[in-house]
Amino acid sequence: MQLWMRCTSRSEPLITSFKPFTDGFYETGHQVHDWVLREARGHFQTDRARRAKVTDAASFAAYREHVRVQFLKSIGGLPQEKVEAAPIETGRIAGDGYAIRKLIYQALPGYYVTSLLYVPDGLKAPAAGVLMACGHNGAGKAAPAYQKVCIDLVRTGFVVLIIDSPGHGEMVQCLDAETGQPIVGINTVEHSFLQISSSILGQNVARYFLIAAMRGIDLLESLPEVDASRIGATGNSGGGTLTQYLMVTDPRVRAAMPCCSVSTRESYLHTGSRAYDGEQNLFGCLPGGVDYTDFLAAFAPRPVRVGAAEFDFFAIEGVEQAVDDAHRVYSALNAEAAIDLCIAVGESHGYSTRLRRGCVDWFARHLQGRPVEPLTDDPAVRTPAELQCTRSGQVMREFADARSILDLNRETWQRQQPMTPSITRDELAALLKLPPATPLRARRTSRSEGDGWTAERLFFFSQPGIVTTAVIYLPRTPVTRATLLLVPDGTEGQEPFANDIGQRVAAGQVVMVFDVRGTGAVKMNKRNDGAGLAFRSTEFRVASDHFQLGTSLAARRAYDVRQALAYLRGRPEVTATTPVELVGRGWPAIYGLLAAALDGKLTACDVELGVDSWETAFEPRPLESTAISESLILPELAGRADLVDLHRLANDSESK
Repeated sequence: MQLWMRCTSRSEPLITSFKPFTDGFYETGHQVHDWVLREARGHFQTDRARRAKVTDAASFAAYREHVRVQFLKSIGGLPQEKVEAAPIETGRIAGDGYAIRKLIYQALPGYYVTSLLYVPDGLKAPAAGVLMACGHNGAGKAAPAYQKVCIDLVRTGFVVLIIDSPGHGEMVQCLDAETGQPIVGINTVEHSFLQISSSILGQNVARYFLIAAMRGIDLLESLPEVDASRIGATGNSGGGTLTQYLMVTDPRVRAAMPCCSVSTRESYLHTGSRAYDGEQNLFGCLPGGVDYTDFLAAFAPRPVRVGAAEFDFFAIEGVEQAVDDAHRVYSALNAEAAIDLCIAVGESHGYSTRLRRGCVDWFARHLQGRPVEPLTDDPAVRTPAELQCTRSGQVMREFADARSILDLNRETWQRQQPMTPSITRDELAALLKLPPATPLRARRTSRSEGDGWTAERLFFFSQPGIVTTAVIYLPRTPVTRATLLLVPDGTEGQEPFANDIGQRVAAGQVVMVFDVRGTGAVKMNKRNDGAGLAFRSTEFRVASDHFQLGTSLAARRAYDVRQALAYLRGRPEVTATTPVELVGRGWPAIYGLLAAALDGKLTACDVELGVDSWETAFEPRPLESTAISESLILPELAGRADLVDLHRLANDSESK
């Protein structure tokens, strides 16, 4: 925080900033999160009411279709490119009573998926099949816990296909061409990086995870060893999430066991600091009525057992609530016994022995029609090198025609460019769906005076429950211009811009340094150890939560900027003929650009963003580079406008 003092002489500094708690008027550290909770609460009530209307087969069919349609909408639909289901077999391993076949197939042209097929020896007839989706583990399908699930299932008579997911195992998407090393990172780091470009397109990276899994089921169906009418799906953590997505989209899944991935989104918003990963942050899922409870309930009356760990960061209270709420839907269909909760007591996040044995029991009962004695040994596992499907270790290095998710997203973006016709101001406003402006009652908390200038600290409610703050510097000379200034950290980050502010005031400008919600004097309380805009920082978490509401933190902050412009224009020093400009420096400049594009009345819009196009998001880079991050992007636009379009609208002012 900058030094605060009452300036009375030339020698004292121009810059003034707020004391804690908005100069003692308000505690604002929780307000942005509280706003999310208030908005979400109504959606949760609507969702519960929708499920309560399920009383028979007809009402259930309508509910199930609603969940399916809204889920697909939230991910931007499934990719439509077709590809032959012709797996490449690269090797076999003889096991104890089973064989492992190394298979590589294409989910989309050039989008290769590495997998292992576990087949029991001596099959006399087609067997039930199980698709296993990997959780967030760098070893992917070779992770010991996942190998053990596959081994226990195949020893019980199942044909099991376990697939790598993007970012895991042999499917890291962004590799250095020379060294072969990950550029972005692996697992959740890469997922969330890939989600940035997906969000810009109005999509979710989950669509690529899901199409790979569905092609895996295609593969299982095509095998003579598999009875296509008896296919189950399971997975842990991210693999459990993918299992739930399959449950709501693929009717071929006849039984399921998602593990360490189920909770209610209401529980998620109330607990912990961890943000969901990219493929779990579904845009508009809350108003759409797509909760984890709905994935379970819409699967009825097919059998599902939810695997949970007592000490997981997926709060056990949320798991129990989700299963209980889904159980009511199952009861309406007289299928109460088809939904179950298996808790690994004393365990933390992971596909533990308790859950593994629960999985074998569940699938044996519902896909083989028989009880089984649980296997009590701990099966031996193989090294990742032994289970490697490619020679190089990565599909992106193995195949000349390989396309990463980033490649696929970039191709989509390039097909949309240039935007024709260019977006209009009215279309932009309609896409963002911002609320109408509310009356402002600004309250001054301090007034300081120096030689030739006066500084005031003030706050106003940008909208109910959201306090925003500003410092206004007023010249003693006739006013020549009014400037709204947005800089990193707002009123707490003024010092690097002190000379610029001073020169502007000396030239007769009214300068308003403004804090959009969650920044500067109204900065959000930290929810994790992340800093700034980085992956899994407070900004990342809160921006991701906004996405689930079907809006963006960037759009809401642009609304704050518009309110600040309204206040600035209403100042007594600013007349109807006073030129009004917006100046933005660094990452807050995007909020200014967006507000200016919506405004249409500014004399000038001078913003320095650091990037010229959203296309920057379609190039691999370390995730620490936050030139384009969750706090700055607008999924609402769905690829409809690039930054150049916003610049055009911002500078196409009626006042020029």
